[in-house]
Amino acid sequence: MWTQDTGVVLIGGVAPQNYGGQTDISGDGTLISATRINPDTNLGELSSYNVSTQTWTSHGSLGSSSGSSASSAWGMSSDGLTIVGLGWVNAGSAHAIKWTAAQGVEDLGSTVSGRSTRANAANSDGTIIAGWQDSSSGFRQGAVWTNGVQNLITHPNGDSATEAGAISADGLWVSGGQGFSNNYQAWKWSAATGIIDIGPAPTSGWRGAATGLTADGSKAVGFYRPWPAPATFGRGFIHTDIDGIVDLTDYAITLGIDVQGATLALPLGISQDGSTVVGVTNSGQGFVLKLPSPPVNNNCSAAIALNCDDTITGTTTNATDSGGQPAPDVYYSYTGSGSAEEITISLCNSDTNFNTYLAVYTDCDLTTEIIANDDFCAEQSELTFESDGIATYLIMVEGAQTAFGDYTLEVTCEDVLGLNNHAFSSLGVYPNPIDNELFINNTTPITAVTIYTVTGQKLLHITPNESRVNIDTDSFLSGVYFAHIQAGADKKVVKLIK
Repeated sequence: MWTQDTGVVLIGGVAPQNYGGQTDISGDGTLISATRINPDTNLGELSSYNVSTQTWTSHGSLGSSSGSSASSAWGMSSDGLTIVGLGWVNAGSAHAIKWTAAQGVEDLGSTVSGRSTRANAANSDGTIIAGWQDSSSGFRQGAVWTNGVQNLITHPNGDSATEAGAISADGLWVSGGQGFSNNYQAWKWSAATGIIDIGPAPTSGWRGAATGLTADGSKAVGFYRPWPAPATFGRGFIHTDIDGIVDLTDYAITLGIDVQGATLALPLGISQDGSTVVGVTNSGQGFVLKLPSPPVNNNCSAAIALNCDDTITGTTTNATDSGGQPAPDVYYSYTGSGSAEEITISLCNSDTNFNTYLAVYTDCDLTTEIIANDDFCAEQSELTFESDGIATYLIMVEGAQTAFGDYTLEVTCEDVLGLNNHAFSSLGVYPNPIDNELFINNTTPITAVTIYTVTGQKLLHITPNESRVNIDTDSFLSGVYFAHIQAGADKKVVKLIK
């Protein structure tokens, strides 16, 4: 095992040759799953290592063996309670197995009589497992077991996918690659989407696989390499649905990371939050790559609370895409102050450096959109919505299409029909509901009037500098509008109905 403080420490176990298996580690780093020789049987067996006590525990098999192996560990759930792998049912065939302290070793079976299966990885709580099922011809097909029930993975053309080697913590995504049915591309799969190819290869004829997924499956790492050359001859990649496939070495360099002259040839895993990638360089040396963290308000559940007159800087760089446009997004919230208000959210500040998009929702399900805006001020966004004074509203800041970058967000609040400002002590707006004409009277001259639809579209802007203003509203459709009225430095928002 390796930590930054200790470096590499040998802890025992056996190498995969003649025994099979792949080492894994729990999310908190306290347990390691691997294959080691059970001293009672002298056979390789699915086992675990307790880091704090520095002790091994053997966890059994299906009662048979092949050569020196009875069972082998290939993966562990991040909670450390489930280990998955392979157990021999006779000298020539094996089944995928799942071990828990409560149930011991469970046989996940095979849906093809006489053929082998293997479990390679488990989700966070061990309820969903990824691996492979041998077909009647011996071809390994990707498989997913959900609570013990197997589902085989196929390409859109009906051909069998190759084995699944990684799974997201939420269990919704698995990944694999190197199959002829999709020209040997890396892929990821979910029940909802089917297979999504991750490619093409950077060089024609290279073969690839996705070897690691973040907790929500939004990022994948893997490799492409010449065939049948060693894995260290290839190049690693990182993939998102927004950016597609990006060479991992080049990506690290563009972020200002010193890769010490190495090619990050074989990524083998990525942390659940996407901040850390591990693997092997072109020289065969292990690497740990630390990537920039996503913004703290990357998820709706971590939305930053806004207040009236706030000016906040932020970024969508390194954020994930959770809805709206196919771009990274971040979240804010606004909770009413007890009385109805018009809340304006603006990204029109000159410090905003990308093409933005704004949307307001009633909750984090993002199913009920109140208002959205694109290109209010050139490529930047601004919108106004009415707060009922009680509810909490969720504001999503993201890029138009796939854009991302830095922004300055400004919040302004106005009382609905409020007459608190001295400049508007004699304000009259009538009739309301309006018909074909709107009248605005005020002792202090009206310097500007801007009328918006409820969705933020600007319909009219005038600068009369008069105490009495007449506006032709004959062309307005029936609905709700907001009149932003300015008298000198004072502003007022009035809700209109036609």
